[in-house]
Amino acid sequence: MKVVLLEAHDPSRPGRLFMPMGIAYVGAYLERYESDCQTFVVETLEQGLALEPDFVGVSSVTPNFPYATEMAEAIRAQRDVPVVIGGPHITGLPSSLPEAFAAGALGEGEDTFLDLVRTHRADGRLGPDNLSEIAGIVHHAEGGPRVTKPRPFIRPLDNIPNPKRDWPGVNAGGLWSFSSRGCPYRCRFCSTAEFWESYRVHSARYVIDELNAIIDGFDSHYHCFMDDLFAVNIKRLQEIVEIASTELKRKMDLTVTIRADLVNDRMCKLLKAINVKYCHLGLESGSDRVLTYLKKESTTAARNQEAIDKLSEHGICSIGSFIIGAPMEEEEDLQQTYDFIDRNVRNAKLMSFTFGPLVAFPGTAVWEDAKKKGLVDEHNIDWKSLDIDIRFFDPERYKLLAPISRDRFTYWFHRFNALWEDTRGTIPQRMAHYNRAPGEVVTGQVA
Repeated sequence: MKVVLLEAHDPSRPGRLFMPMGIAYVGAYLERYESDCQTFVVETLEQGLALEPDFVGVSSVTPNFPYATEMAEAIRAQRDVPVVIGGPHITGLPSSLPEAFAAGALGEGEDTFLDLVRTHRADGRLGPDNLSEIAGIVHHAEGGPRVTKPRPFIRPLDNIPNPKRDWPGVNAGGLWSFSSRGCPYRCRFCSTAEFWESYRVHSARYVIDELNAIIDGFDSHYHCFMDDLFAVNIKRLQEIVEIASTELKRKMDLTVTIRADLVNDRMCKLLKAINVKYCHLGLESGSDRVLTYLKKESTTAARNQEAIDKLSEHGICSIGSFIIGAPMEEEEDLQQTYDFIDRNVRNAKLMSFTFGPLVAFPGTAVWEDAKKKGLVDEHNIDWKSLDIDIRFFDPERYKLLAPISRDRFTYWFHRFNALWEDTRGTIPQRMAHYNRAPGEVVTGQVA
């Protein structure tokens, strides 16, 4: 049985920076637990069709949902095979299942997809009678899409193998992975807690074994852990440090994601011990009023500043992410966020930052808030309008949540974008600042 997995994307846009890791995990899982399957992760629909698959899985985020539907329709037009969708969109809004898909895998996909493949292989088809017994999916039934009983999450998480990175035709550059799944916090703009429901971690042994496999397979000197939160449990972080000190084949420059309100001296020392060079922080705003809405009173602008200062003291570069356009955000709040970023970039406390407009994604509290206000309607919406890629931001299409005018929001978007472009242009100087020897003066350093 030949299974093809691909990620929906806008074909008119430049190639993706990272390989599609979600389906790479699913593919590796199928290879381990279903030996009769030939599994392929591909980058394009054409590559997938050329393989003449017996079963196809498509992963999609909300802005790319229309492209996922187009892919499924194109596949079904050429091959009489089941096509299943997975990913954040269908998980957040199961009722949106298009006719072109036999089913949608909700939440964690490895076990669910394995079950679907085995059912199709045994029965030669997927229909309401055999799909209704599969946990963790949505499928077509009389009266509309029907959600089956929840599927238990995989425990221990180490039962999931490392994602396969050597799929033919798939660029493995920009190596990254996850050392955990889920998040113990529930920020209004994020669907992670709903998607995963619980926070689970790979063991320290699994983390180091994966890094060693990447060193062996790709001769890599850099790796990025894209967990929502890499360092929550200090005990686990300590275990990673201890195993790395004797068993990691060589030091790698690591990037991790952490929460500002968890940063302290002990955490910083442990991060330095495993050679963490860069920390992504979800700082979100320079306004306490906006932070209270987005992060439910879990932090303040002052606490965020303390985290940046502490990381800087330990020689770790901070990269902040920010959101503009919250439902109560006025221009004064936007100015506070702009000043927060500008000040820390100029003081060499933030090496870089990312920003984007607040988007109401299905499965988030922001989506529910927007629904109540009549700003979004799942039965009548252009899913592409929920795009957060700032390279292609369309202020006229954007679902504006903030109380300011569209013209003023557009003005602020361009101000933040100009600051982002300027910051990108001076990254080499700020990296030199962090990498210089004690007492060394760096010419051209941003002050």
